Amino acid sequence: MDKEIKIIDLVDENGELKTGAFIENYEGGFYKKESVEKMKEYQAKKKDYDTFTDIAGGFSFMLVDTLKELHQDTRFNDMEKARLMFLGTFCSYETSGRYLFTNNNKPILKSDLQELFEISNKKEFYKFYNKLVETGIIEEDVRGRVEVRIKWNSKYHFKGKASKNATRSTETVKAYDRQIQTLYMEKDAKGKSINTPKNLYVMFMVLPFINKESGVLCNLQQNPLEDTCEPLELTDVAKMFGCSKASQIKTKLMNCKLYGTNVFFIGEGTKDRKKYTRIYVNPFVSSRSGKAPNPSLLSMFPNTGKLIAEQLKAKQKKKADGFYINEGKKFFEN
Repeated sequence: MDKEIKIIDLVDENGELKTGAFIENYEGGFYKKESVEKMKEYQAKKKDYDTFTDIAGGFSFMLVDTLKELHQDTRFNDMEKARLMFLGTFCSYETSGRYLFTNNNKPILKSDLQELFEISNKKEFYKFYNKLVETGIIEEDVRGRVEVRIKWNSKYHFKGKASKNATRSTETVKAYDRQIQTLYMEKDAKGKSINTPKNLYVMFMVLPFINKESGVLCNLQQNPLEDTCEPLELTDVAKMFGCSKASQIKTKLMNCKLYGTNVFFIGEGTKDRKKYTRIYVNPFVSSRSGKAPNPSLLSMFPNTGKLIAEQLKAKQKKKADGFYINEGKKFFEN
């Protein structure tokens, strides 16, 4: 586009020079220079966002009101709440019936769920499964003796637009599906889960407090100015989870790992001779924004994007070579 345009003085039909610079377009008309600059700025931001989403992948929306209600819901323990939030990342669009699907676009059946949750005790699994059905979080669609498909309640996760009947508020946060699933299923060299469901529960429950611009946890999430959005300190978050010491919640947050990198960044500073802490969420895991994360936030998690891209490349190569990924292959690989 830049090679095809030029800035000129535009004279109207009365022979008067119009104010401002104009740029000639392809059809012989003219754009105001200011409009073209805004267009270029928009295109640059869109390119950055497209690059980010190519790495971050698809996402599900989570309703803020529902997350806050779930935190107070005594029907589920912390581990069950983490499993519930993990399962929701497999939901499909309303136009697809809100069924649960694998990343290979195959329906997730009732018979798949115990393996997907990685619950070895059958009694424990059915206790949790029945609770999901009884509370209306999932719904069975029986199509045969062994084919029972699962429909998801869009009050908890959804793709596309929020259902008007789902909740009083449509304020949402994004959960990037692939990263949430990895956080739940990733294992170390000995086959032990890297992230415990209890740590993931804490992670899920703080997501309603993500600031839309800076990614900091705060009380005024729509306020783009970090200094005035009332950032939460470790002591504030500790109180939410009944921890007597800030160090306890800090340990839980910093133990959340994605490909060996942090899900949270905890910054420390001094203001008016008083120390304070601020907590930021990795934008590849969750965010509120509809644009690329700002450079300052990305700099707190410098290796995450690179590691996600490397994992994707490795999986694609193994798939091309005819190999399977052992862990979770039924749900993640063809």
